[in-house]
This record gives sequence, C-alpha cells and structure tokens, in this order.
Amino acid sequence: MLLTRASEVLGRMLDFSVHSLHMNASQMTELFIASGKASLFERGDIRTILGSSGIELAYDVLERSGMPYERTAPRHTISLSPEYWCGYALARLQHELGISFAELLHLMSEQELISDFSSKKTALLQSLPWNASESEKSAALLELGYSFVSDAIELAVSRAAGGGMPRETALKKIRKQNGLSQSQLAKASGVPLRTIQQYEQRQKDINRARAEYLVMLASSLNCEPHLLLERA
Repeated sequence: MLLTRASEVLGRMLDFSVHSLHMNASQMTELFIASGKASLFERGDIRTILGSSGIELAYDVLERSGMPYERTAPRHTISLSPEYWCGYALARLQHELGISFAELLHLMSEQELISDFSSKKTALLQSLPWNASESEKSAALLELGYSFVSDAIELAVSRAAGGGMPRETALKKIRKQNGLSQSQLAKASGVPLRTIQQYEQRQKDINRARAEYLVMLASSLNCEPHLLLERA
C-alpha cells in the first residue's frame, strides 16, 4: 500500500509540475532531490508519503528550494500523462533497485521514461477503434501505464546487472567514509548543497571546480584536494 501511494504521489507531483506549474520534469526531480524530500521517500517515511498529495508535495518542494511560485488550479488529466507515469515508475524503480533517486536518474532519465510512454500512448490510441469511448480509452491507457512500469523495472534491473550503474564519484565515496550527509558537508564546508549534489551526480565537473571549493571540501573531509578529482 505504501509503495502504491508513493508511486501515485510522485506521479501526480510531476504531472502537476509540468501541466499546471509549467515546469520541466527534470528541473522538478532535481528540486525534489535537493529539497531532501527524495531521501524521505527513499526511507519510506510514512508521514511524508501518506501525509500529502502530489500537488502538496510539489508546493513543499518549491518552498523548501526557495523557488518562487503561485498557487494555481490543478489540471487533471483523465488519461494520465506521460509525466504521471514517469513519476510513478521512478518510485517503483527506486524501491526495486534499492538505490537513491539521484543514482537512479543516471541509470534511466526522466526524458527517456516520458518519451517511451508518449510513444506507446500514441501507438495505443491509434490502434483503438475510431468510435472508442473516453472510458474505454482511459481504461486502455491505465492498463498501458502498469505495463509500461513493469517494462521499465525489467530494463532498469537488466542495466544495473550489466554494469549500467555508474561508479560513485570520489567526493561521494569520501563523504560517506566520513559519515556525512550532503547537507552536513555543505554546512561544514561552506560549499552550497546544490553544488555538492551536482558534483556527485556529475551534472558539474568537479575537475573544473573553483580552487577554493576543492580546498573547503577537502578540509571538511580530512583529505587532500586532489583526491576529490575524477579520474578517467
């Protein structure tokens, strides 16, 4: 039940963020991770998962991230959007693989999931009889969604088993050896939390980091700055 609820909440969060708040799905998942909400989902925190809807979660993520926003009426989609099934699949994949959302998105991106479902949705709608009712279309799309999630899990497990999981960055490995969370390292070093996350997710190249950032991180991690650099 908790996993189903987490999947539905995360799916609705992405659907609402894209179709009502007009955000990019990747931007929202980045904020979801940076805000700390992702780690609560990873731990199966009951109050977080059961205590809010996907819409409330979206607003909470934006507020925690310091992002400006205006409350807006949600745009409900009867057929359930590709973004909804992307979020639904991400929750299931995270649970199945037992890795963080940040690590998961290196294995299978939001755009890949959204594009894949969009293609399958188009093919399905074209295959239905021209006089199919809206309820018949919705039922077919719902069935497609569950099938899509199962296929995504199978593919992700195959990629992970085949060495598709990226190796940890030196920064992440040393941080964990020191028993520090990303937020604790940010507080201790003075380097922005988002910057640390981007280095660990390889969204920014730590080899091109500002020298003072490397020194600040290394000092907090009790290591030499060069040990934080990425090797080919």
